[in-house]
Amino acid sequence: MKKSLSCNFWVKLATWILLALFVFLFFLSVAGIAVLIRTGAYWDGGQTFRESVAEQVFSFDKVRIRYVMREYLDGGNVDDSEYRKMYARENSNVFFTISDSNGNIIADYGSEDDFQIEYKYEEFFMSADKEKELTEIFATEKEAFEFMETFGKEHYISDWIYSHSTGELDLRYYSLSDITYTVNAFIRKNFSSEDRFFYTLRGVDFIVNMKYWIILFAVFTAVMCFLSLVFLCASAGRNGEGELKLSFFNRIPIDIFWGFCALACFILILAFSELSLGDEYEWFTVAMFVMVSSLCAVMLSASIVTLAARIKAKKWYKNTVIYRILKLLKKLFSAIGQGAIFLMKNVSLFWQALGALIVLKAMELFCIMAGSEIYILFWIFEFLALIALVIYVTLSLRKLQKAAREMAGGNLDYRAELAGMPHALREHGENLNNIGEGLKTALGEKMKSEHMKAELITNVSHDIKTPLTSIVNYVDLLKKEGLESENAAEYLEVLDRQSAKLKKLTEDLIEASKATSGCIAVNAEELDINVLLSQACGEYEGKLSENKLTPVLTLAESNPVVFADGGLVWRVFDNLLNNICKYSQKGTRVYLKTETKAGKAHITFSNISAAQLDISSEELMERFVRGDSSRNTEGSGLGLSIARSLTELQSGFFDIKIDGDLFKVEITFDIIKNN
Repeated sequence: MKKSLSCNFWVKLATWILLALFVFLFFLSVAGIAVLIRTGAYWDGGQTFRESVAEQVFSFDKVRIRYVMREYLDGGNVDDSEYRKMYARENSNVFFTISDSNGNIIADYGSEDDFQIEYKYEEFFMSADKEKELTEIFATEKEAFEFMETFGKEHYISDWIYSHSTGELDLRYYSLSDITYTVNAFIRKNFSSEDRFFYTLRGVDFIVNMKYWIILFAVFTAVMCFLSLVFLCASAGRNGEGELKLSFFNRIPIDIFWGFCALACFILILAFSELSLGDEYEWFTVAMFVMVSSLCAVMLSASIVTLAARIKAKKWYKNTVIYRILKLLKKLFSAIGQGAIFLMKNVSLFWQALGALIVLKAMELFCIMAGSEIYILFWIFEFLALIALVIYVTLSLRKLQKAAREMAGGNLDYRAELAGMPHALREHGENLNNIGEGLKTALGEKMKSEHMKAELITNVSHDIKTPLTSIVNYVDLLKKEGLESENAAEYLEVLDRQSAKLKKLTEDLIEASKATSGCIAVNAEELDINVLLSQACGEYEGKLSENKLTPVLTLAESNPVVFADGGLVWRVFDNLLNNICKYSQKGTRVYLKTETKAGKAHITFSNISAAQLDISSEELMERFVRGDSSRNTEGSGLGLSIARSLTELQSGFFDIKIDGDLFKVEITFDIIKNN
């Protein structure tokens, strides 16, 4: 794995180096194309380009020519052997002459050779022995300055002194004809030496000859840059095994990159504008354009590659300074808003109104102090705002009034529209709606209670009447036939069975009453659910077998221990298993299961009902309700109700789920530990 990671690193590093190289070559080509286009090399064969480059090279010779002028004009004794050697035909491709304002040649470094480029320009050189002085007297200082302004148009004033007491003006000046010299410089057509012009213009000729190949090379380098960038984006954020893993570089906030990239783009535009639109063309400008553009392009590429890695990792926008600032502002405004809501909820309406009135009056006082015009504008705004507020509050009150009238008329389903109401009125409207909901719920519970009472009386009457009628009938038969009758034994057996049934019903009624009222004592202790369920399954194994039922016991591996009363839990298990034996379909499986979820122990009993379950789970847990509506089976219908009450007495949860003929009971207790 380390080897693959290492290979992946070196491949990416090599690609980055190639990308930087191709970027540099691309902008170098672009710079060349821009220079060639700007100088018209694609139209005039490169002549303008040659002259422009030669002029930049000639700038060094301009400085030397000024030194030559100083030798000739600043002393008279000229020893120009060094300059003559420097500008000899075999050492330089430049020759020149210097003439004064009258056309007299004062220095001749000329040649009879043909030239390809000519430079003619003026130089200014002031010699100390040609400086002149002038003294004039004027009545006012203004006249003296007017004279200097006129005199300065034809002369160069080097110094002046004006005396306010005497009106005397002393001038020191040069005549323009004494300080202006003309330089005629030439570059040989046929190079006579290998100097700067020789190598520079040969390079220019090479570039001009390659002008179309430069375009093709720029296209090639652009394609290679694109392919390198595609590869880097594809492999961004992944290690040698192809796993997504962001490096430190990819965890830097992306908007910092965007800021640098925006700056890079701005600099890139400026650099290109300077290269293509500048007034003067210089090699330094070209070099700076190539370097700056290459650096900016690499930065842009880095931002694209890191963005690709972050997009792969998803939620890239979260790693930004802007997102963090917005998140912080959201928390800040949320805290402020919650604080305001808290104050609104916990400060009475009187103090809220008083606070608003104080703020309003303070603003009025400030406007009065600021001026009458500001106060008038504020008063108009305040008047309009108060009108809008009164209308807004009035409409909200009308909604509440209508809701109260509807509910008072018996329409408990009506609800007030609370959207857009002020907080205080909205809270009042919520209370009003809750009153309606509460009344509706109370009425529904009352109707349900009345229905249950009637059903309870019917069920109890039926369950008591059946055995009692049998007892009365068989007692009457015994009276008629006597104890010596051959049927007496059978009659006594029926009387015993029906009296036991009546006794069991009475005991169930008492137990249900105690369980519901909470009068049963709960002796809670640590209880292993797996052990208790296993014992219950073993206890009922014979009875289940008699009813052709196969138990399937699944116990949790962690052996959950709960805090409950073992006797009461056993009675719950006993009721459930007894119901399973009575009401399950013969020849089916019974599933008993314990499992743990989120710190709770779940005990599940599942079986297939023999009769169709056309009743809801809520109704099935009511007292005296059985799964068979015919009520032909044995039992009082109190078993599930007692089981739920006993479970809830121990802080447990009892739930029934019915899916077709599948009957499922789930009991839940909190786990205190695992054995």
